[in-house]
Amino acid sequence: AAIAIHVLSVVWWIGGLAMVTTVLLPAFQRDFHPAPEVALDYIERHFAPQARVAVILAGASGFYMLGRLHAWSWFTTASYWWLDAMAAYWLLFVLILFVVEPLGRRASAGKRTGTSGSHKFRRMQRVHIVLLLLGLLVIGCGVIGSRGVSF
Repeated sequence: AAIAIHVLSVVWWIGGLAMVTTVLLPAFQRDFHPAPEVALDYIERHFAPQARVAVILAGASGFYMLGRLHAWSWFTTASYWWLDAMAAYWLLFVLILFVVEPLGRRASAGKRTGTSGSHKFRRMQRVHIVLLLLGLLVIGCGVIGSRGVSF
């Protein structure tokens, strides 16, 4: 059950990231060009809570499996390099979804900055592209590494 929860939560999380990055952000930039912050707000209100749940489930199931297998020492073993990559990527998203994004939202609430909405939107698109590519790389590494491949 833990493996199924882990895989399904990662599929939901990274699949959602892919959808936002490759479909929604480009469409919103094209269709909401004068007000990209409307699109950002829409995405944050609708997908961010889902991503938070998926990240929590991925972490909880992953840590459960590590405990169940008594595998904490794998983090210090070179042949389990892929586990370090997965944990680091997960931790990056925990920080983004639970610390950076809420703090950034609070700081910008009711405050006008010199940065235009379209500039913020383009920056957010670039960040999403990097996060998606990194996520796909980590998933690929996890699949390769869990099959016993070392570099």
